[in-house]
Amino acid sequence: MIDKKIDEINRFIDPSSRRYGRLLNWQNPFDPFWHYGIGLSNRHIFDTGRGLRSFERENAKFVVGIDHITFEPNQTIERLKYALSVFCSWEYTIPGWNCEHLARLIATDEPRCYQSQPIWFLCNLTPSGEHKNARQVFRNYLASVAPSLNR
Repeated sequence: MIDKKIDEINRFIDPSSRRYGRLLNWQNPFDPFWHYGIGLSNRHIFDTGRGLRSFERENAKFVVGIDHITFEPNQTIERLKYALSVFCSWEYTIPGWNCEHLARLIATDEPRCYQSQPIWFLCNLTPSGEHKNARQVFRNYLASVAPSLNR
């Protein structure tokens, strides 16, 4: 399953795209939540939510205010591929472990969800909305398979 998802990522990436390797978000009609993913091309995004899949969407936004902490686009795409091995079996829950946590971890090394922050104490998060152990789990994994993708 992971190999198929990585093949899918490789099939849709376009390094010349402005969205390539960038943290993106979008809202679906009538949905109060923001959704997060990693840009693959001008048309494709990798959804770090329930589906863990690539899909077409042209009207996503760049997440602002994070450029100083993001990884280079090529590194973000590689981190995305490795994250699938680590997190594909984690239980997705809207407040506790969701698309925003995973996408931000991949792109910025901060597994934070601002949408869950107000209820952090109910979700076993830090007061800033960060998942308590996702960063360390991912860093430990990367240290053994691709240390250059850690900070």
